[in-house]
Amino acid sequence: MKLLKNLFLVFLVIFLSSSLIRNIIDYQKKMDFIQKFEAEVEKEKKKKLTLKTEILKKTDPYELEKTMRDKLNLTRKNEIVVILPLPSPTPMPVTPTPLPNWQQWWQIFFKE
Repeated sequence: MKLLKNLFLVFLVIFLSSSLIRNIIDYQKKMDFIQKFEAEVEKEKKKKLTLKTEILKKTDPYELEKTMRDKLNLTRKNEIVVILPLPSPTPMPVTPTPLPNWQQWWQIFFKE
């Protein structure tokens, strides 16, 4: 009888501990899913905000006029356009490669 009680308690403890471990693992998986989902929601909120600002820029009449004037090279009446030339690259001076030391000494002693 005592052996049966002990055996029953051991099986009960094993069953409860395995159930507890399984529940902890499931909880961790669900928490990981929630964190990923929340990060994705934040990313989408930022994307939504940037899209809204783009919509506001595209519908603003001043921005529309600026874009049209820049892309089509248009000017207003009595407006002066200044076109600056691109700067020309300055050439780097070429420095001659010095002769090796032995040739320099040769020229000093045996210069003809």
